[in-house]
Amino acid sequence: MDVLQQVAEVPEDGLFAALEEARNVAVVEEHHAVGTVPSFSFTHAFFRQTLYEENIAPRRIRLHQQVGRAIEQVHGARLEEHAGELAEHFANSSDPEDLTKALGYAEMAAKGANAVYAYAESARLTEQALEVHEVLEPEDRAKRCDLLLELGAALMPAGEPRRAFEEIAPQAFTLAEEIDDRIRASAACQLALTGLLRFGSGTMLGTPEYRRWAERADTYAFPETTERVHADYALSAARYAEERRKESWDYSWRAMELARQLEDPETLFFAALGILGKPQAPHHQDEQMRLAKEFSDQPQNGVSARTLGVVLHLSGYAHLAMGERDRAEGLWWDLEELAGRTRDTDLLLLSLSNEPLVATLDGHLEIALESGTRLYAKAKGLGSPVLGRQFADEASFRPLLYLGRAEEAMAGLTRACDMAGVQPAWEVSLQRVLFLAHLGRRAEAQEALSGLLKERDIGPDVDQTPATFLATLLEAAVLVQEREAAELLARRLGDLAHYAADGSYLTCPARHLGGAAALLGSPDKARDLYQNAVELTGRIRNRPETALTRLQLAEL
Repeated sequence: MDVLQQVAEVPEDGLFAALEEARNVAVVEEHHAVGTVPSFSFTHAFFRQTLYEENIAPRRIRLHQQVGRAIEQVHGARLEEHAGELAEHFANSSDPEDLTKALGYAEMAAKGANAVYAYAESARLTEQALEVHEVLEPEDRAKRCDLLLELGAALMPAGEPRRAFEEIAPQAFTLAEEIDDRIRASAACQLALTGLLRFGSGTMLGTPEYRRWAERADTYAFPETTERVHADYALSAARYAEERRKESWDYSWRAMELARQLEDPETLFFAALGILGKPQAPHHQDEQMRLAKEFSDQPQNGVSARTLGVVLHLSGYAHLAMGERDRAEGLWWDLEELAGRTRDTDLLLLSLSNEPLVATLDGHLEIALESGTRLYAKAKGLGSPVLGRQFADEASFRPLLYLGRAEEAMAGLTRACDMAGVQPAWEVSLQRVLFLAHLGRRAEAQEALSGLLKERDIGPDVDQTPATFLATLLEAAVLVQEREAAELLARRLGDLAHYAADGSYLTCPARHLGGAAALLGSPDKARDLYQNAVELTGRIRNRPETALTRLQLAEL
């Protein structure tokens, strides 16, 4: 009311009379609650727009200036609360002083919106700041680059990662190169790399685009810096997708060692993702589990919501593999609370992806499939259909196998990649072998299994094939009674008989090792492994795996 009276420049009684008349003819409506200052708003946007456009442009500019200055005067002690309004009013001026104010208020409002997780509003305000800056200081490329980086950072949790890596990051990177600024160039690279992962997770790691941004990040990162940690993380991910897993592992640990030296919580947790976020070879499995335990108990102050959420998600899988379901579910509960509070699209989908997993463990297989369907629908609503498709299909394939619906599971093998327009990774080939085995298409499965083992030299001790993938192939080898393959794979997996689950795939390695022992004519060894599997699966209350293990033990 005070602002309105200052701008209208009429006595209080005259202002009240005008408002009363407008209310009586339903042009405005009154808002008043106990303990608050009365306010008025137009009953329809049409009234506001019509009255606004009846004023000529010079008068509109003057009114915006008057309103902005009145707000500054009346609310001088709480400008942050009104920064969005102030930015809007001063942006309509042509005066450089007013435009400078508009830029500052827009940035202030954007940061305020981001602080309360209003990402879409933060992005809108940052775009407004960019428009003002283009008029006010078009030659200041460093400032424009900073605003673009802020815009990209807001777009990703708002559900627009594709725009962040396709449009915003390239613009910011070009500006950084033009002013020869390595730090800003590194930031643009990280924006693009994070956007790619938010858009399609692991499906994007093998793309030329991800590799190109990883190489740029490597070029521009200074030694012994946070940027170097991020660049090594990206190189590790790219090498992993290229199946250069020894290099990938080395890059991940180099990033971790540097992050420990830098003593920055966000950088440290981010470096942990490079090790926790990728299935590893059997001889690296124990190191990965130790790291998961460490970061489950690590102080979390100073860690961004997304980085922390992904660490919680991955550490939960690790604790499940170690037979600690209650601890895993505690971490996932923390993730759910974090996702609900921040409304970050990535964290919401990660949290939802745990629902079908828990339902699968409990043996509620149809409920697990329904959860996967809801997950995908939610992902589409959040603007992340590719990520949602990937999560939903990953969560559904094991329940479908348990239900004898391997044909449906096979149909989901490449859907996320097809949506993203990228080539599937080789893991699709090994999953296809498993599905063929479950379908009883023995000859096809045997041929595909034999081809994979020879083509990729799977089996020697130096082999870097992840344990999860080896377990998948061993399960297929037992199903199609491929003795030579079963012996080879069991030898590689033998040290993992104490794990209750093989990561997100949920099956128990000891069950498959027992199946291999039975196939190879070692019933006593098979019995011991099956009994071990019963104990391990019982510990994490994995009802389907316990039932299948007891069945195989009975058949033995």
